[in-house]
Amino acid sequence: MNRTLVILCGGDSSRMGTKKALLPFEDKTMVEYIYDKFSPFFDKVYLSVNERGDLAHLGLDAQEIPDISRNAGPYGAILSCLTMITGDRAFFMSVDTPFLDPRTAVYLYDQSYNYDITTFRFPDNLLDTICGVYNKRCIGAFFKSLFFKKTTRNYVEDRCYTNIIDTKLIEDISTVSMEQQFYKVNDRQSYYYAVFSILKRNFTC
Repeated sequence: MNRTLVILCGGDSSRMGTKKALLPFEDKTMVEYIYDKFSPFFDKVYLSVNERGDLAHLGLDAQEIPDISRNAGPYGAILSCLTMITGDRAFFMSVDTPFLDPRTAVYLYDQSYNYDITTFRFPDNLLDTICGVYNKRCIGAFFKSLFFKKTTRNYVEDRCYTNIIDTKLIEDISTVSMEQQFYKVNDRQSYYYAVFSILKRNFTC
């Protein structure tokens, strides 16, 4: 299998008002929920955190990687992780997308061989979605994007050998819709919706 996963758990969570990774979700925290869901499909799991030790108390079998800079955003987190992971590439996802299907991640990973970046062609309302496989060959492009303050998808992807996959293929990979898989828990309202959706699903099962 030999797949590596990075769960992005940093950020200031200003709209939520508290760490998203530690929000209660089912009978655990959000990051524990994602870890339990994805770890059977990956050999190695990393947690991208603001500072080392942020999530150590959870006891997950995952190595923490602290951000190089607290003000560098998700691209800074990706750069930090690419310099620290042991493999040549990893699937990156945000802790605020708990409905993402592991089969989607596996599909992207399997399509990422020889590419610097493998991700989906997201619609305009999801262009800020962090979901994809990034190879260490991207390190230079991410460093330049931060140095020149050009932290956009196009800037990085145009400087890398990028594989863009149509999201329509998700219909053949998973029974979970694209809209649901990439639903983001950004604020209290979206969090309550996510919790209600899980409760409703468990009640009907």
